[in-house]
Amino acid sequence: MPLPTFTSGHDLAGRYRIIELRGVGHTAEVYSAEDLSLSRTVAVKVLLPSLAAHEGVRRAFRDHIVRASTLSHPHLARVFDGGQESGAIFMITEYLDGGSLEDVLSAGRTLEIDDVARLGRDVASALSYVHANGFVHGELSPSKLLFDSEGRVRVSDIALAGLGIPYREQLTLDDARYMSPEQAVGESAGPESDVYALALILFEAATGTAAFEGATPEATLRVRINSSLPVRVELGTLDMLLAQAAVADAQLRLSAEQFSSRLSAVVSDSTPLIVRRDHGGVPRLAQIPLAEPRNSIGFRPPSPDQIVGTRQLRDTSPQFPRPQPPRPGAEPASVARSFASTRPSAPRGFDSLPPSRPTRGRRIGFAAAAVLIVLVAVGGGAVWKFGLFSQTHAVPQLVDKNYRDVSSLLSGGNFTLVEGKSVISSKVPKDDVISQSPAAGASAKSGSAITVTVSKGPVLVTLPTSLIGESCAAASAKLKVLKLVGSCATSVASTRTASGLIAEVLYQRTKNPLAVPAGSTVKLVLSAGPGPTVPTTTTTTTTTIPTTTSAPTTTTTLAGEGLRAMPNVVGMNQSEVNTAMHNAGLYYRTQGPGAGTPAWTTVVSSVPAAGTMVKWHSTIVLNVK
Repeated sequence: MPLPTFTSGHDLAGRYRIIELRGVGHTAEVYSAEDLSLSRTVAVKVLLPSLAAHEGVRRAFRDHIVRASTLSHPHLARVFDGGQESGAIFMITEYLDGGSLEDVLSAGRTLEIDDVARLGRDVASALSYVHANGFVHGELSPSKLLFDSEGRVRVSDIALAGLGIPYREQLTLDDARYMSPEQAVGESAGPESDVYALALILFEAATGTAAFEGATPEATLRVRINSSLPVRVELGTLDMLLAQAAVADAQLRLSAEQFSSRLSAVVSDSTPLIVRRDHGGVPRLAQIPLAEPRNSIGFRPPSPDQIVGTRQLRDTSPQFPRPQPPRPGAEPASVARSFASTRPSAPRGFDSLPPSRPTRGRRIGFAAAAVLIVLVAVGGGAVWKFGLFSQTHAVPQLVDKNYRDVSSLLSGGNFTLVEGKSVISSKVPKDDVISQSPAAGASAKSGSAITVTVSKGPVLVTLPTSLIGESCAAASAKLKVLKLVGSCATSVASTRTASGLIAEVLYQRTKNPLAVPAGSTVKLVLSAGPGPTVPTTTTTTTTTIPTTTSAPTTTTTLAGEGLRAMPNVVGMNQSEVNTAMHNAGLYYRTQGPGAGTPAWTTVVSSVPAAGTMVKWHSTIVLNVK
């Protein structure tokens, strides 16, 4: 495994401190990092060096970052920033620490049908949004469906979509696991391909098994080309709906918007799916043994005296019957008293008590107490209304804090937060508080309102990609059109840019930024050489390439790193094409019946055709068999 581009502790662009390398995919290295400016954890995705060597991939990545940073959807991972350092192009995205759907499936877990429908509805809604904004994922899989700390799903890696597919040397089983039939025959991925992949993911989430399996990637793809989704009893009400989303013919397949709408009709409400990590083990609360069940509720009823506040009258009261002489044959009183403790007595309830008859003086006392209570309540309300006893508190510092986090600073309910106007600011990050009223440290009464002004962040302007190699005057003119200021700086040594021309662009500490705030000053660093300047003369090189049947002669016209003629490679085998394209300084990718085999045999045609003038390091499409 090659060494990572950045090591732990490296300060990327002077703002993001690398924590550790989390993984390496087909397109990028993924790091966790600390955003030193906003004190939060972010994900850093660095384009692989093998892909960064292609100018077309670099430009596409820069464009994807700028466009993806404008997207906002509750089930889409956010893109914060991007840039370039030491030749490495990187992207800063939201860090999601809740794991992925792949983790859930790998643990052998399956989802209930209602949860599968919620998952599909949330993801299809995000796909519909990105499709409407010109993106196609093309590589959707459970590992791309990440969960945040609350367990809500987010679709990730939209900005990396399709960048590495044309340059992938071989296909693995994991790559073929969710590919659509049109991708299996060499066609480019479209919005319908994402819907197909989502249908296979939901099938696996419900059943625990893949919809189509094979011993090799080719066998896995071959079985789905003209096949329908398998019928499984676990799918329940989703059976027909997933089948419509996984139709082999892309033109008959549901769109992401239709898929989301129909899945919404399956679930009973609009709440998002919440998937928690399964940490295993018995919860700590469940480990505590239960106490023995109680035989009573532990309540001792109050005595009548405690209820009415009066002492019960004795037997001498006229309310009780007077003692009667014993009846003939009755037990003597002494004997009756001796057995009194052994006889069960009927319980005396509240209803069996004699009615209480308070005196007139006592009734007057009750009335006076009621009037006093009313007066106290009215007086207390007046005191509270006019704030005579209100407490005062020091107003906390909210400026430079994120608006979503300031509520925690208003603990205890002493203050009420009121959002005032939002303003554009190139100095204060988006959603941070610019000012507050009353000011921090002032004294205010309980319940007072604090009005804050929140930053909308800067209006970003995308920089032209053609500034490198321009003169200072020409580059400054381009920046002026964009309402930016170009400042030519001290020259630096460069082996790629002619002396006196712009070698790099700086904004604060970021080299060659993708975009800068409107009205910013951009530093244009000139090249001092040494290094070869771009040749003005044209050199013609003739290369004879031997073949087993004939020996075509290919003439390649080179102009430094400028234009050159596309060589004639029709009829060549793989090794001959590699030699010819290397000599011409060009790259290629294959398509057609032989593109999916380990070693294709012959080139049938090329796009563009032989003799066409193309740029250095351009990618040529070869139809092979």
